[in-house]
Amino acid sequence: MTLLYEPNPVLAVRLLTVIPDLRIATTREATTAALTKALESVVVIGPGLPMSKALEYAAEARLARPGVGIVLLRKVIDDDVLARAVRGGVLVVVDANDRTAIVDACRRAHPSEVSYRPGQITVVLGSTGGCGKTTIAINLASVLAATGAQVCLVDLSLDTGGLAGALGIDPVSPLVTPYVPGLDCALAQAKPGELFSPTFVAELLVALEGEYDHVVVDTPTRFTEQVLTALDAARHHVVVGTSERPSLKAMRLALDMLDLLTYDPRGRRIVLNRVDPEVRLGAREVDALVHNRVDGELPATRAVPASINQGVPLATAIPDHPFARALRRFTETCIDHV
Repeated sequence: MTLLYEPNPVLAVRLLTVIPDLRIATTREATTAALTKALESVVVIGPGLPMSKALEYAAEARLARPGVGIVLLRKVIDDDVLARAVRGGVLVVVDANDRTAIVDACRRAHPSEVSYRPGQITVVLGSTGGCGKTTIAINLASVLAATGAQVCLVDLSLDTGGLAGALGIDPVSPLVTPYVPGLDCALAQAKPGELFSPTFVAELLVALEGEYDHVVVDTPTRFTEQVLTALDAARHHVVVGTSERPSLKAMRLALDMLDLLTYDPRGRRIVLNRVDPEVRLGAREVDALVHNRVDGELPATRAVPASINQGVPLATAIPDHPFARALRRFTETCIDHV
């Protein structure tokens, strides 16, 4: 069952025709009473409630019923609304005029489809541009989602919005966009400076790890303030490079930077991408250049760019492909499971 808190009776009746199995409460007291006594598992906060009051009640609802799904309806969704919602711990913000999005959001907010255990944050870093970092972040998230986990893929490449292009998704509101069952995306916006500030990133990651089993963060190649914020919050730092000598030297510099920033090396994972056994450096040479153990190697294959052109992760399209199997082995070995 779904409970609607909407003080405007006209709006409440209108939403009654949109949301299945809906109960309506028009006062805060009635909503709280219904939530504590009945079996409602999703609370929809209507557009007739001012933003500050809506967020106050969202916090109250989570205290009254831990694990309850919260869907916030707004007539206008802009950067300010999204930022305030995230600070209030509300990730599902939907256009009050979009009937299809409202129904879908209520379905996704149901506890049977959401995990409420604290999740794990994994930041994917690239030693150089073009090393395949974004591709690995996407496929890593897909592999985790295939285990039945709830996963959110976050794009901090604010200049390029690489995830949106790779997945064929428009980076528009709502902030969290469904991609496939079990995998959602929080995509860089068209005007990154207005939304993805370091403070906002910190608040977003706190909210996401409360809603998802795994949060995978794709980053630009430089250490921006947003990237440092994500590194602070993460359990795993996955550093991606290729097996050529220049990339390995760049990887060493990235690892040195993580050391200088005093991040715990126990959470560090190293992945070599596009490895060709016929031309790769020997294990000793790699170790001498990187000064760290390599945790995973992914084979060079034309199937990866082909999957990018199709907008479908290779791990999803061909789960038995050698690339997908290698990434799955890395995930099973190096990324803790909840």
